[in-house]
Amino acid sequence: MADPARHAQFPMSTLTYRFGRFQLDPAARALLRDGERVTLAPKALDCIVHLIDHRERAVGRDELIAAVWGKVDVSDGVLGQTILVARRALEDTGREQLVIRTVLRFGYQWVAQVEAVVTSAAPPLEVHAATPARAIVADSAHKRTRRRRLGAALVVVAIAGALLALALMNPRRPAAPAASVDRATPAATLVLPVEVAGDARSAWMRLGLMDLVAARLRATGHPVVPSDNVVALTRAYAQPTTNPAQLTALADAAAARVVIAARAEPLGAGWRVSLRSLRGADPPLAVHGDDGNALVAARTAADRLAMALGFAGSSGLTAPPPADIDALTQQVEAALLEERTDVAIALLDQAPAALRDQPQARFQRARAEFQRGRFDTAAALIGQVLAEVSAEADPVLRARALNARAGIALQRQHPAAAMPDLDRAIELLRDTQAWSALGTAYSNRAAAHGQQRDFGAAQADLAQARIALATAGDALGLAVVDLNAGTSALNRDRYAEAEPILASVAERFAGFHAWAAELNARGNLALARLGRLDPPAALTEAPRLRELATLVPDPERRRAAQLIVVQVLRANGQLHAASALLEAIRQQAQGAHDADALSRIAALDSQAAIESGRWLRAEQAAASVLARPPHPYDSREVARAWHTLVRARIGRSDLAAAATTLDRAQAWAQADGGTAARVLVGLAGAELAAAQGEVPAARAAFEGALEWAEEGHAPPDLLAASAAYVHWLLGMGDLARASVVAEGLATWTERDYDAAVVQLDVLQALGRKPTRPAFLDRVRELAGERQAPPDLARGPE
Repeated sequence: MADPARHAQFPMSTLTYRFGRFQLDPAARALLRDGERVTLAPKALDCIVHLIDHRERAVGRDELIAAVWGKVDVSDGVLGQTILVARRALEDTGREQLVIRTVLRFGYQWVAQVEAVVTSAAPPLEVHAATPARAIVADSAHKRTRRRRLGAALVVVAIAGALLALALMNPRRPAAPAASVDRATPAATLVLPVEVAGDARSAWMRLGLMDLVAARLRATGHPVVPSDNVVALTRAYAQPTTNPAQLTALADAAAARVVIAARAEPLGAGWRVSLRSLRGADPPLAVHGDDGNALVAARTAADRLAMALGFAGSSGLTAPPPADIDALTQQVEAALLEERTDVAIALLDQAPAALRDQPQARFQRARAEFQRGRFDTAAALIGQVLAEVSAEADPVLRARALNARAGIALQRQHPAAAMPDLDRAIELLRDTQAWSALGTAYSNRAAAHGQQRDFGAAQADLAQARIALATAGDALGLAVVDLNAGTSALNRDRYAEAEPILASVAERFAGFHAWAAELNARGNLALARLGRLDPPAALTEAPRLRELATLVPDPERRRAAQLIVVQVLRANGQLHAASALLEAIRQQAQGAHDADALSRIAALDSQAAIESGRWLRAEQAAASVLARPPHPYDSREVARAWHTLVRARIGRSDLAAAATTLDRAQAWAQADGGTAARVLVGLAGAELAAAQGEVPAARAAFEGALEWAEEGHAPPDLLAASAAYVHWLLGMGDLARASVVAEGLATWTERDYDAAVVQLDVLQALGRKPTRPAFLDRVRELAGERQAPPDLARGPE
């Protein structure tokens, strides 16, 4: 038998923030000024806490409302008044903004210098008199880790599924009911992969025992970094990871205070599993467990470690002999964590029928089939699990199965079918401590709301997901939530809001070596920059996108990312490279019968054809886009196809067909209700009226489209409406109005070629030269391989 575990004092910790004369204790909900408590409205305090927690970036108004009020029907006025109250309490003003800065047309950011301090409370366990007390060493500075629209939630393009595969089918092992978790504690415990001294038959222990130890520690109610986070973070390091710089990087990325190393080695006819602290405990801790069964030895060691660390709830842990199903599922879990689905399925296939037909094993088989892209098989297996497991018998497993079935529905773009399963999963998980599973369910429900364009409900669910995943210490899950938040902003045409979130989360995924997720984030980031009419900035993402596409095995995701690169290259005038890449993707998509990619290729074809005056080709390509059932989040692409179809028929002088098409487009836009739909279909109406010689009707329609664009604040809509209207106004000789409309594009003329050409057209019509000679050189640079107007080549006279 092993030696008794050494009991040590492990103080419970609380994070406080100090700035200037103030100290903030989120757990105690107390703001102190010079040591005296400041009376403050609860919502104002909540705003302060959220802004400090996210002080590395600006926080959008919608995000702040969802996080503080938990709903989205709170007006900007109420939020503004609450920020005013918070500023007054902090001795800040709207003019000085030394603590809380207003980010114009976006939200707020905490700008005051903050010192994060970890303080200790009374120990939860008695310390043996002969055992020296151990205390956690707080880091000197609190460091935070931080779908064309991609990804698992709130997606727009065919890379849909990368994050569902990440966040859905790698569900975390839930905690047993235990003591309550201190939600104010930001740091977790990280268990490294196990160093195994044994033959190849024991290789599964490296991750299987790691996951088991983490689950046992998590069962105390203490946050433990999920196993898939650890696997992703340690992928680039040699094992075992003991380098101090690597340990610091791991702990910072995972927001972990304590790092535990593990070793399993034969001991006679059995096993010894040893655990020791590499970081966060002073003096270091070391415990072990011995048994003929490695699972029992690991459980014993984990339980002793929990007691030595003073984790609340550890005294109730026991280590019953494992059933055969425990050994099977732990080995399969190890294979799934390494993304070895072939090994996982082989283990299940070779197991006795009595084991592989149990619900836990069947669910793991479903996860493996999902990872292989076999959604029908996974759905059938999940259906069997749901038929076998009641909410009373195992609420967590049933909730995970419901969440998994909903994820498959989201993959298939059926959000209405996913919603009841997600509602029920959340209901089942609320009364458990399966925080990661709850966070994933909220995140997936946000995805369903996003696919239905209910962005307010999506924001509220993302806020709840963030709380649950932060409680679990799940940094990778939090990154997925932030990706969804950035993608939600992108879907709502809030490009400036989306860009910093997506840039931050892309770097975090890179740190996790989560290539598919990083591909999603960077693809969305490139689209956000195109949406801001900043093609040069978008171009900086193209090399990394192409590199990531080689690292992701799913060919559909690769094609979706490469199509974004085509858009970026075109926007920067790199037409030959864009054309070559597009043709390569077209051949691949045709061979694979990839309907989504072929539809997106048709959309790109229609735009190129309409810009070059190839009316029949534009008409055919646009009709192809409209022939497929539109995804709810493809409103802008569908609106652009309607606009192109009307323009192409006008170009072919078939005004009757154009009018019929316009009627259908207007009916669609009325039902869609989106700003892009109103703007682009409105422009189609204006251009048809102009072609019919109906000058007053054309002017009114152009003005209406411009008004919609100005109200929506989306740069692509403003550019489309302004460019078309200026072109018509110049033809009508209305230089005064054309000058005013063109001036609205001045912000983007230094970085967007189309915006710059509108400005030059107006200057040419007025007989003026640009006030800055370098401007012409910049426009020529932006043109790239595009055929520049003759006036640009020689400049205004």
